Amino acid sequence: MRYVYSVIVLFLLQLPVFGQLTVPAPKQEGGVVILHAKAHLGNGQVIEDAAVAFREGAITFVGPAADWRGSADFRVIEARGKHLYPGFIAANTSLGLNEIELVRATRDEREVGELNPNVRALIAYNTDSEVIPTIRSNGVLLAQIVPQGGTVAGQSSVVQLDAWNWEDAAYRTDGGIHVYWPRATRFGFQEAGADNTNRYAEELAGLELLFREAEAYAKTKEHQPENLKLEAMRGLFSGEKTLFVHANDAKDIQRAVLLGEQFGLRTVIVGGRDAWMIAAFLKEKQAAVVLQKTQSLPGREDEAVDQPFRTPSQLKEAGVLFCISAEAFWQQRNLPFQAGQAAGHGLDREAAVQAITLDAARILGIDQTTGSIEKGKDATLFLSTGDALDMRSSIVETAFIQGRQIDLDDKHKALYKKYQAKYQVKD
Repeated sequence: MRYVYSVIVLFLLQLPVFGQLTVPAPKQEGGVVILHAKAHLGNGQVIEDAAVAFREGAITFVGPAADWRGSADFRVIEARGKHLYPGFIAANTSLGLNEIELVRATRDEREVGELNPNVRALIAYNTDSEVIPTIRSNGVLLAQIVPQGGTVAGQSSVVQLDAWNWEDAAYRTDGGIHVYWPRATRFGFQEAGADNTNRYAEELAGLELLFREAEAYAKTKEHQPENLKLEAMRGLFSGEKTLFVHANDAKDIQRAVLLGEQFGLRTVIVGGRDAWMIAAFLKEKQAAVVLQKTQSLPGREDEAVDQPFRTPSQLKEAGVLFCISAEAFWQQRNLPFQAGQAAGHGLDREAAVQAITLDAARILGIDQTTGSIEKGKDATLFLSTGDALDMRSSIVETAFIQGRQIDLDDKHKALYKKYQAKYQVKD
């Protein structure tokens, strides 16, 4: 056995060491002012020639550059001809929970069982993921880390994407409970579209029973012994937590919203493929939507091929609060281009920026401190040499998280530099 263990250890030592290439930035020291950038504030407003100053991680001045009264202790960043944005927010992602999809040992996004409201995604979050720096390089500076699996998957948290460990990363802890709505049909090998009516009814009844038990449990402050599952759901009934329901079909979305209304919960639909069909209903019930992605094909053969591109503008026109998300954790780097796709199909460009900044912050309950460039909020923002929603021109060159200037190097850039040197043309 000693020989076997020795062989295993030697083999592991030969594997490449995977880890974060960058070092988290230290706390901000002194003031910083960004001058003459075109500032997209995230709330629909734009300042063409702006000054944005911040100190100790918080924004202290936002306005025209002509109104800035310089101070000797402020470091000046000249940004003429560049664009300034609030940090983009990736909602609904397993970033940091999943590293290599085909390697089970690197995936920690789900728990065993169907009903796990007490599961906390935050404590499994890996700040050393090599994927995280690639996300930051496109201006995504905050993320909602979401558990998966089962009917009630657990609790999500919002993290900032430059930290030593999950405790440092935590921005809003355990702010949402995630329910994956049961489906009336099964999908899988040799059973696509198969009827699932009986099981579907049982799953809905079980889900409603869980919420009834949680509601009754929440009416009493202390329980002996403590029920961890029901204790985790207590915040739903006090308004401290949000119910996120993952559903795409119009009927499922309606049922989910009505379930939330039945128990007086703040409900957010995640996915929302058919949300455009029932936009008036969502507006009436004040239900928000996290759109899974815009760069996709329609869900039905009889729908217009560009329906996913147009859904954001339709929800905006109906007055529904929504934000845009990418799909896979590694695709979050394309989040700004998902918003850009919507901007090319009817959504106002500043509304598209707002869909991945302030509106995302509102849905996640962090809009009092981030999501827009406003005095008093966190200095979580970045400079781009071009339009950040356009992959042809977007180059994020400087970024700050709570006033800390972060390192924007990543594995992709390192490989680019390596092979650029190898294949450079010699005179």
